[in-house]
Amino acid sequence: MAVPGLGPSLRNRGEISVLFRRTECKYPGKNVAFHVNEGSTDHWLALLVEFEDADGDVGSMHLRQANSDDWLRMDHLWGANWCLNQGPLKGPFSVKITTLSTNRTLSARDVIPKNWSPKATYTSRLNFQL
Repeated sequence: MAVPGLGPSLRNRGEISVLFRRTECKYPGKNVAFHVNEGSTDHWLALLVEFEDADGDVGSMHLRQANSDDWLRMDHLWGANWCLNQGPLKGPFSVKITTLSTNRTLSARDVIPKNWSPKATYTSRLNFQL
């Protein structure tokens, strides 16, 4: 599909069926981590979920601020990147992720500290079990 000069002929074929199969992610010895994306602020927070075992696909993600009982729904950006466009946000943050295929939930309490920073990764003590 990536042969130089043949792009137009491929595009002219129209809709092409593609088969794929989901596979379980396996990260033995790793815990779920949350990478704060560059550009994040206290009004727009974007997180990349890393090292989630088993089901793999994140179906929903929620964030809870310091001193709050409310879980705020995050929006899916692309891949394993999720964001919350609301603020000002006050850490530490707890993060709850739910898998797409089995609806299993994992809640990492206060995983992102009060003094968080963009481009930093914060590791939980949890992971889904295979």
